[in-house]
Amino acid sequence: MTAAVRIVEHPVGEPGEGPYGVAVTRDGGVWFTLVHGGRVGRLSPDGTVAYLSLGDGSQPSLLAAATESTVWVTDSTGNRLVHLGLRDAAIDLIGEVAVPTPDAQPFGVVALDDGTAWFTELNADALGRIDILGRVEEYPVGRAGSFVSMIATTGDSLWFTLNAAGLVGHVRGGDAAIAFTELPGDPSGPVGIAVAADGGVWVAQILGDALAHIHRGVVSEVPLVQGAKPHAVAADSDGGVWATLWGANQLAHATADGELTLHDLPTAESEPHGLAVAADGTVWVALESGALAEVAPS
Repeated sequence: MTAAVRIVEHPVGEPGEGPYGVAVTRDGGVWFTLVHGGRVGRLSPDGTVAYLSLGDGSQPSLLAAATESTVWVTDSTGNRLVHLGLRDAAIDLIGEVAVPTPDAQPFGVVALDDGTAWFTELNADALGRIDILGRVEEYPVGRAGSFVSMIATTGDSLWFTLNAAGLVGHVRGGDAAIAFTELPGDPSGPVGIAVAADGGVWVAQILGDALAHIHRGVVSEVPLVQGAKPHAVAADSDGGVWATLWGANQLAHATADGELTLHDLPTAESEPHGLAVAADGTVWVALESGALAEVAPS
């Protein structure tokens, strides 16, 4: 069981802009998307907040730390990914990459240590890869209408969720065939996914009200209350996982052994979505109601 935590909310954006995704870079910056406002923000360690608009009609969804101070962001309606960094304390657009398939709706994204990035295509049943020169290759997953959602990595392996198919996909190596793991529950609705330090894979089953754990080929579940609606997950340093419970207005932590602790969020109907664990163990949560929650031991 986790120790008691202290939760501090940091208001960000304008009312209705909707903080949605969050990532923490190694320089301590907390990056977040404003999915309804078309903007990306960064909360610096000194408490200042910078913003960058991605333009009218954009929908910045999820993001991934790329380098010590840069992130990749998916713009789902703009059908592109943008690479952002800092210049003189302001957010700087380093570059952008268009997705070749029209209306593919890029959503999940992960950056690898070799400088490449992988992303999911909600509307095209595919994965995409951006190489170090900014070129994009697309890889169909072979399951029509599967709604490929979020993605995680360990080494040269990729793990991703197929929300409408109730599956988790796994690719070992750059061009290996995809292996699929069927999740318990019908429907299960897998969304968020994370790989822990012990190699275990954690999955949020938003329709199944459970966290799935895949370890050494064995699938187990940590059940949640009906209507909890787990959305995103982020691994801790001990093989466990943190998860946002969108329907229950809570943050959950499960150990590698499946021991569950729940933490109520201080603001009612805060709509927790994305989350990330910083190097010091602090958990950052995007609350669509208009804030970032900072969760640390009390």
